Amino acid sequence: MPRAIALLATLLCVGCTAGAGGTGGAGSAGGAGGRAAPPPPAPEQLDRIAAALGCVPEVTVDAQEVREGACAVDAQAFRLATFSTAQGRSAWLAESRQYGGTYLVGERWIITAPSADALAPARARLGGTLESAPAHPHGGAHPLVILTTPVSVPW
Repeated sequence: MPRAIALLATLLCVGCTAGAGGTGGAGSAGGAGGRAAPPPPAPEQLDRIAAALGCVPEVTVDAQEVREGACAVDAQAFRLATFSTAQGRSAWLAESRQYGGTYLVGERWIITAPSADALAPARARLGGTLESAPAHPHGGAHPLVILTTPVSVPW
């Protein structure tokens, strides 16, 4: 029995050493024993966001960091964007402010529509924060106006 415990302890130590990478050099990812950085997470599912609106999206951008699409319910048009990171979402929103509009903003997704009323059903299903940026015909960014407090919906 003591021999089995010693063997188990040795295997655990070897496993811990192998799991640590075993390279002595800093910044040697991809080298002998180095590990590549994990790939970024995939964007949120565009179909899931569109389903909350009651439509099927026409995908216009399908990249690793962002998916964009458009759909309509009756005469109401929506633009949808999902992101692999919250930072990507923030950058997209900052660029979009100059065009004005109303946004329903989630952790890694955004829905745009002409009015907050049009976004109310999606907000009830998905949560998120309603934000508005006034249109500016000459370009340039404007501060975002927060219309409501965030609503969280448990998944």
